[in-house]
Formats: sequence, C-alpha cells, structure tokens
Amino acid sequence: MKVLNVGALEILFIALLALIILGPKNAMKALGDFGSWIKNFRDSQIWQDLMNTQKEIRDLPKRMMDEAEIKKALADINSSLQYQKSTTKKKPHQEIEVNQESNQTITPRSIDDQS
Repeated sequence: MKVLNVGALEILFIALLALIILGPKNAMKALGDFGSWIKNFRDSQIWQDLMNTQKEIRDLPKRMMDEAEIKKALADINSSLQYQKSTTKKKPHQEIEVNQESNQTITPRSIDDQS
C-alpha cells in the first residue's frame, strides 16, 4: 500500500518517530489529526481529479494503440477495396461460337468483333 508514494514501513517509521518525539498523548492526537486530514484530502475533488488524470495518462498508450489498430484496419480495408476495383475492371463480354463443321470446337468471340 502506498499513500502519496510513501510505503507502509515508512509510515510506521514516521509514527514511531512521532511517538518518541511528541510523547504518547501528543503523538496519538497528532496521528489522529493527520489521519483525518488524509481522509479529507482523499475525499476532496482535487484528489478525484488527480486520480482521473492519472488513469487517463496510464491508459493513453493503450488508447493510442487501439486507435492505431483501427486506422490500420481501415487502411487495409480501403487498400483491399482498391485492389478489388482494379482487378475487376470491365472485361469485354464474350460469346461462345460453335463451329458448325465440328461440334467439338468452341472459340470465344468478343462482342466487339461482330461485323
């Protein structure tokens, strides 16, 4: 557990120093005041804004990667659509002409070749 980047052992050490320096009665009052101050600070709007900002900053790389993946996917879709358009250009329609002399020969003939 870390509060304001101070670990549990550090808090215990500070409390022990306060007990030695202030004495038992004054140390307990000072620690109680400090605890209520921390509670009030944690419930304040400033603390909530700080936590929201921290979360946004922490999630920023993930959000950027998600957006980059979306952009990459859209670019892939667009490039595949462009490829499909370029490969499916209109080809001239072909008719099949059966050679009258032998029914086995089939030759394609373009519509444009008709005279």
